[in-house]
Parts: sequence; C-alpha cells; structure tokens
Amino acid sequence: MRITSLVFSAALALSLAAAAAPALALAPQPIDRTGLSGSVMRIATSSATAAPLGLQIFCMTSPAHCASAPAAQVQMDTNLMSVLNTVNRSVNASIRPQRRATQVWTVGARVGDCKDYAMNKRAQLIARGVPAGALRLAIGFTARGEGHAVLVVRTDQGDYVLDNLTSQIKPFSQTGHTLTAMSSNDPRRWNAIS
Repeated sequence: MRITSLVFSAALALSLAAAAAPALALAPQPIDRTGLSGSVMRIATSSATAAPLGLQIFCMTSPAHCASAPAAQVQMDTNLMSVLNTVNRSVNASIRPQRRATQVWTVGARVGDCKDYAMNKRAQLIARGVPAGALRLAIGFTARGEGHAVLVVRTDQGDYVLDNLTSQIKPFSQTGHTLTAMSSNDPRRWNAIS
C-alpha cells in the first residue's frame, strides 16, 4: 500500500513539474445564503498540466463520463447543500475503502479508494441535475501527506469539497488538504493549482 502511495506521489510530482507558474491569490467569497459563517475561497488555477494517467485510461474506455461541458457554477442554497450532503454521505457509505493495485479511475465501484468516491459523486450529482461543468476532480495531499482525490463543486459562493474522509461538505479553504491539480470543465483537461 505504501508503494502505491509513493507511485501516486511521484506521478503527481512529475505531472506538476512541467506546470510551474506564478502563484495566484485565492479570492475570498462571502457566504450569505446557506447559514454557514465565514468566507470560502475560489481555487485558483494556473497552467495546464497532464490529467492523471488513471483518469486518461478511464476516459478512453468510458468517454461518455468524460465529455466536456460548458463551464458553470451553481447557486449555493439550502436545496443544493441538501443534495451535496445526500450524495456525499450516500457514496461514502456505499464504497468499502480499499487501496487498489490499479490506478484506473472508475464509476460504480463498490470497493475502492478516494478516486472512486470522487468519480461516483460526480456521476450521481450529474444524474441529479447538477451541471457537469460545475464539477471538478482535484488531486493533492492530505494533511498527513497521503495522495488524495476529491470532488470540487463550483458555486457562486466559492468552491466546496466532497470528500470520502468526512461527511461534511466544506469550503476548499477548510479541508486541510493541499490540492495541486484540478480538472477543468473538461475532465480530460487539467490545470495546476496555484
């Protein structure tokens, strides 16, 4: 399992080495309609970088799940937060966590790792009417330095994260993760995170 984490980390580092770019500040966005307090951050991206190899393989075999969509953001309100919570908790409960030998991303897995959780959440939110262009896959590291993947929802009040490590929907700035790359509105096209 440790070797898989090291391979993931090495692949991530190599992907990002070519994507060096000047740092861009994250712009705070106020929260006023969800009952949450504080502010959230919009994730700033910079130059293009390679999509994770496992996702590239998935997109070749399942192109319908990887279609480009117009860039979008959704209005954060209590209805959206309810849908996000329902999907996050449902998917977190439906997959048995287990690191897999293969790094190919999947939809519909019953056993899998963080990538499988993120992909299932994306598919379920699209099925519930959330625009695909507002859903971004992101990779990086947990506070413990482990490779990790999450789903990001772009809203008018900032970027929120659905994560298999918690049942809470959190603004990006409150996850404790260091995200390093994120898909665009086209899951096959990724950008480095500044």
